[in-house]
Amino acid sequence: MRVVLLAVCLSASIAFAQSPVQTEIFALQQQIASIQQEQQTVFQQFQMLQTFKRDEQQAANPQVIENSPIYSQDNPPPNYDDIVREKQARQDRIKQYTSDLNALFERHRALEQQKQALIARLRALTQTQ
Repeated sequence: MRVVLLAVCLSASIAFAQSPVQTEIFALQQQIASIQQEQQTVFQQFQMLQTFKRDEQQAANPQVIENSPIYSQDNPPPNYDDIVREKQARQDRIKQYTSDLNALFERHRALEQQKQALIARLRALTQTQ
C-alpha cells in the first residue's frame, strides 16, 4: 500500500514537472501496462480452465483397460443411477468451462482492442514530439 502511494506521489510530482504531452504519454504507458497485466491474468485463467475442461473430457471418455480391477469379481458393479448422475455432472461442468472459456476469450479480445487504441494514441504522441 505504501509503495502504491509512493508511486502515485512520485508520478504526480513528475507530471507537474513535465509538459502535458509527456504527462499523457506517461499515463498511456501506465494504462497499457495495466491492460497487459490484466490480459496476462485472463490468459492464465483461460489456461487453467482449459486444463480443467480437458481433464473432464478425458474422464468422460476413459480408456478401456483389460482385466481392470474396477470390474473384477471382488468389486460389485457400480450403480447405474450413480453413473448417470456423475456423467451428467461432468457434462454440466464441461459446458460451464466452455462458457467460462468463451467469456475469458472475449474479455482478452476486448482488452487487446483497448490496448491497441492506446498504443495508436501513444505512437501519435511520440511522433509529434
